[in-house]
Amino acid sequence: MASDKIKVDYNDLNDLDGKLTKIVSTMGSDGSTMSTLASVVGDPRLSQKVLDFAGSWAVHRLQIKEDLEWLRDKVREISEGLEKADADLASGLEG
Repeated sequence: MASDKIKVDYNDLNDLDGKLTKIVSTMGSDGSTMSTLASVVGDPRLSQKVLDFAGSWAVHRLQIKEDLEWLRDKVREISEGLEKADADLASGLEG
């Protein structure tokens, strides 16, 4: 039997928003990490491989970052929309 209730945990939505924000931030700062790694590996050939990987990964990382930003924004929109609907429904019950 289908339920006619919806239960939303706003804390979970806010936690998800925070985690996605942190991931987006991390995805944006990866280039300096790869340069640092390349400078300490010790072998010039390996260092070049790290830099080559970083260049290739940068393109994909930016696409993933954009996708995560979109997802984070949708989570925020859903949370805000549900909170507003919840408040409107509560106000309607009181008035």
